[in-house]
Amino acid sequence: MANENPHTGMGAQLLKGDGNSPENFVAVLGVKSISGPNMTRDTHDTTDMNQPDNYRRFVGGLVDAGEVSFEANFLPADTTQNQEETGWMGQFDLTSCDSVRNWRITLPECEGDSQGYFEFEGIVTGQQIQLPMDDLMSFAGTLKVSGRPELVIIT
Repeated sequence: MANENPHTGMGAQLLKGDGNSPENFVAVLGVKSISGPNMTRDTHDTTDMNQPDNYRRFVGGLVDAGEVSFEANFLPADTTQNQEETGWMGQFDLTSCDSVRNWRITLPECEGDSQGYFEFEGIVTGQQIQLPMDDLMSFAGTLKVSGRPELVIIT
């Protein structure tokens, strides 16, 4: 049995699939933090006038897998960040037919723990670049998750 302990996210990676079969995943370089997927679920009010008390009743609706966002060091010449076809900025040049890609967030590995990752389809929806005078250049990006993200645990 695995020795599952809490630990930091050091060693996690954000990877983009290349669309080939079998699919190869390439890490976006310079990533410092990753957030998400941030899931929410719609609710629908089923309350009617014959409720035995004054409380609303609900049922669950559709699930929105939310977004994945990250912060990174800006590396303008890097092919995983720049405007080349394989780069983050290049994803904005894709048509709606080609905009969905496979993505993976690998979880950090610690000795004795299970290995794992999130895998999902996603669309690049945002980027923010900051060029401060007195600090490192930074790069932030956002993915809209399309469909159900899967948490895969390898034991």
